[in-house]
Amino acid sequence: MAYSSTPSKLEVDYFYKLLATKGIDFFCGVPDSLLKSFCAYVTDNSPVEKHIITANEGTAVAMSAGYHMATGRVACTYLQNSGLGNTVNPLLSLCDPKVYQLPVLLLIGWRGEPGVKDEPQHVAQGAL
Repeated sequence: MAYSSTPSKLEVDYFYKLLATKGIDFFCGVPDSLLKSFCAYVTDNSPVEKHIITANEGTAVAMSAGYHMATGRVACTYLQNSGLGNTVNPLLSLCDPKVYQLPVLLLIGWRGEPGVKDEPQHVAQGAL
């Protein structure tokens, strides 16, 4: 998909149903204000055991990897880009092609996007 600087809104109903057609029905992560509509939709439409809010992003990646190990299915992990640093260890230890190759779908909200007003703490990471 090509990058577009034009803001777009995630159509949560469509996206959730699209994931379901791909067998993705387990969600975990750290809520993000940019993904609040998606998080709310998942909360309202998924069984409680299929939507886990985690304490940090690394835990969410590890939980998604464990879900795949237990079920053979891919999970969706959601987070904001400022939490990417917390995902490094589980991504490299569990998901890297040279290690266990466990698949995880990452849905990442982009805080601090250049040219978009945001909180100062998000600007540096948003530029990465």
